[in-house]
Amino acid sequence: MTTPALRTRPDGALVCDQGWAVRFVTPDLLEYSRGEASCMVNVGAIAQERMRRRIYASESSSDYFPHLHEHLQAVAQHLDGRYEVV
Repeated sequence: MTTPALRTRPDGALVCDQGWAVRFVTPDLLEYSRGEASCMVNVGAIAQERMRRRIYASESSSDYFPHLHEHLQAVAQHLDGRYEVV
């Protein structure tokens, strides 16, 4: 898989040239969309490390979103703060 080219929309969403997007709905919830389909992805804090947060991609994985984990990993480095995709 090639590294996706990401850009930020005015609403804060990160959009990829491959046709998917990620945006925060709340500080603890991301929306991942690809075409007409979308899913919600939980984000949680790591108790021992206040500055790092986990994005729980495995909870939202399905046949509809086969590359969800990789896409969220690409996005994580562009978010404000430190994020780990699990």
